[in-house]
Amino acid sequence: MREDWQETAGRQFLRFLPLLVSAVLILFSFLPLKSDIADNARPEIGLMCVYFWLVYRPDLFNLGVVFVLGMVADAASSAPFGSGLAVMLVMYLMVTNLIKYLNGRTFIVLWVGIAALLPVCLLVRWLLVSVYYEQMMPVSLVFFSYLTSLACYPLVGGLNAWVLNSFLQDDR
Repeated sequence: MREDWQETAGRQFLRFLPLLVSAVLILFSFLPLKSDIADNARPEIGLMCVYFWLVYRPDLFNLGVVFVLGMVADAASSAPFGSGLAVMLVMYLMVTNLIKYLNGRTFIVLWVGIAALLPVCLLVRWLLVSVYYEQMMPVSLVFFSYLTSLACYPLVGGLNAWVLNSFLQDDR
């Protein structure tokens, strides 16, 4: 009886591991830095995690998980509440519609894929924030956030791939 409970708890923990790893990465990305550029043009770690897990393990990263992750990102950021969630839902919709083109591809193809999808998400966030503040926000911050996100994707993807290969490969 005790082994059954431990096995069930272990399986449930592994099901929530992508959410936990993504939430920790998001919270880590909002650590205060002593730089105006780093504070305003942060990499979109949450979007990278949503992209990665939806491509590799959509069974563990469903709409509910994306919603919780968006709420975590909104709580940690200084952006208007709901903008992070909206952007993650846009990424969710795009990836679920393009999954047949992304599934089973090499890392370079996936990197090009996120390079193509990130501008849409970043422009949606820029539009939401601009409407909220009733003024056009600087587009340069969107551009720098895009560049930092592309530069950080191999690191974030590599960390997520390590979690996937170390803990989640044999539970399919």
